[in-house]
Amino acid sequence: MATELKSLVHFPEHYALSRKVTTQYGRLANRNNQFFETIQTYEGGQINTLCVLAIGTGMGSFDKPVIDDLSLKFPKVHYVVVEPDIEDVQRFQDLVDSKHSQREWDNVVFEFHAKTIKEYLESGDKDENVTLFHIIHMVQVVYYFDEPVTTIATLFDMLEYGGMLLNVMVGGMYTIHGNRNATSELRPATTQLQTATSSYGQLFDKMGKHFTDPKMNFIGGDTMVEQLKNHLPTANLSVIKKPKACEISECFKPTSKDGNYILDFLTHVANFRTSAPRCVVDEVMSFLKDEGDLQRNGEVYFKTDDCHMIMYKH
Repeated sequence: MATELKSLVHFPEHYALSRKVTTQYGRLANRNNQFFETIQTYEGGQINTLCVLAIGTGMGSFDKPVIDDLSLKFPKVHYVVVEPDIEDVQRFQDLVDSKHSQREWDNVVFEFHAKTIKEYLESGDKDENVTLFHIIHMVQVVYYFDEPVTTIATLFDMLEYGGMLLNVMVGGMYTIHGNRNATSELRPATTQLQTATSSYGQLFDKMGKHFTDPKMNFIGGDTMVEQLKNHLPTANLSVIKKPKACEISECFKPTSKDGNYILDFLTHVANFRTSAPRCVVDEVMSFLKDEGDLQRNGEVYFKTDDCHMIMYKH
């Protein structure tokens, strides 16, 4: 019987701290630069008001360089933020206020929605003048969509012609659903897991048999690419793989606060070392030890890649 482990999504403050610590200990900060580099590939042409839909933004740390760049390239920018965590939305708004006080982003109009993507799509609380977008982006958030492929297809329909949809996920071939009683478009892969082709995928294979949280699904980026090709055969879809690494040496020190935060972020379980059964903890730690890349200086790195899915509407 699966252990009822709850995803970090239930604990936004703990998630934010875990992510911050993990970023400090690894090369995950490169994600910001990689995300920004991909967004920069959008040319746009002669657009008076660029409309952007940003999903799962957190407090706006990934968005800041993007908005800096777009506000210089286009006369006006309408930036719609969809983020379910109210505190993160407030922090993003504080960032906007700070920028405006410095006379920056003056040509950017912001629209904030403290909602899940499902709530946003179903609500009528939208600017009636903005129905289509030139850029839609989401980074590491598809795992929280009830119906990932259908949701992305809906978002793709919301693009202007020539528009770009960017979806960033951890690479690999695997699909593991937290809600084992749910009827899902990806449901067949729950009972017969695909062979994991990345370190994260193999880690999630270890976690999947114990994970029952309906708010979290482990879906590999390569799996999502195949699903999107089948569901949206006419979409212009390209994929860029970008390597990343996280230093996990502290994870092998049971009393290390930083190590435990990193472990929580990797497994996506709050207080994993104490909340998960001992057999699960032992299995995961053994895997990390075997899979980790030991450096000459004694540091251990956990390596995988991010999958940048770029879809253009033509």
